[in-house]
Amino acid sequence: EVSLIIVCYNSEKLIQQNLSELQKFTTIIVDNSKSNKLFDLVKNFSNINYIKTNNNIGYGKANNLGAQNAKTPFIMILNPDIIVNSEAIEILCKKYLQYNDVGILAPSLYDMNDKRRTNGTNTRLKKNISKIKNLEPKNLAHGDACYDFVVGCSLFMNKNFFNKIGGFDEEFFMYFEDNDLCDRIYKNGKIIIEIPEAKMIHMQGLSSEYSTISNIKLAIIHKVSEYIYYKKNVTFFTLYTTILKHFFDYLQRAIINFF
Repeated sequence: EVSLIIVCYNSEKLIQQNLSELQKFTTIIVDNSKSNKLFDLVKNFSNINYIKTNNNIGYGKANNLGAQNAKTPFIMILNPDIIVNSEAIEILCKKYLQYNDVGILAPSLYDMNDKRRTNGTNTRLKKNISKIKNLEPKNLAHGDACYDFVVGCSLFMNKNFFNKIGGFDEEFFMYFEDNDLCDRIYKNGKIIIEIPEAKMIHMQGLSSEYSTISNIKLAIIHKVSEYIYYKKNVTFFTLYTTILKHFFDYLQRAIINFF
């Protein structure tokens, strides 16, 4: 009933530790790296559809490619640094059939120390407002709860609906594509629910190994994606006021670090 879609970039170590669980599902791996290590790891598994891109096409576009190749009614988009839990996925599948107008179901997320962290929250824009007013909710839901936004590392969706709304916006190379997707879920009359009963461990930040140069590039990509997101949601004046504020902020940090 469900295909797992995992976009990888030098993530063979993480895939290897999940192989026993991945064998239980139809799994689509989209490899954005130039390495052949991941192919060598999964080539003998008939349930894994391995797709190699010619270059790094970005996170959203690679997930869209995976969804286009899925033949099941449901898809589960997973980051490589999620420890796959088949029981949690089964719970999500059953819960999906219980609710009407669901756009996304998401599991509750835990760190490596089995400490639960927030998965659902307000949209990016509402979240910024609540921080200013000091109204950021800190309590974790005990039962199924609706949110404006859930983290894009583990999303359970109906494949046809995902394709109908255009999947991830491919203008985002990486970062903020999950914020944008959640916004469009609600604009299309669907809701987003976190299911605490379905538990996943997220080894945050370990999707692949990065050098200092790579981390600098990622920081730049993150900021560019943030501006693309704001461009879609705020006025011209607010966008460029934000850019100007960030410019002076980073200039100040650069001067302080220099001295």
